[in-house]
Amino acid sequence: MRSNKSWMKNTGLAVLFAAAMSVAAPQVASARTHDGGFDDQYIFATTKAVNNMRDVNPALKLTIYPVTVLLDAAFLPFAVIAGFVAS
Repeated sequence: MRSNKSWMKNTGLAVLFAAAMSVAAPQVASARTHDGGFDDQYIFATTKAVNNMRDVNPALKLTIYPVTVLLDAAFLPFAVIAGFVAS
């Protein structure tokens, strides 16, 4: 019975998180303006930097991408805040 409660709690949290993200996504998308609104240069900045490396072997880029995506996902809340605060 304990595992069932834990499963229900985790499922409920996942649904709540998905609902919160779907509600917040249109607001963030509508805030993306180039005249003093949301600045998306901080969102997935590490992955963008690896993508823009022109003198690096593509095989090396391929091995770096998973690490950069994990780092960017971990720092995504801070990047969103920085996008709103940046002028």
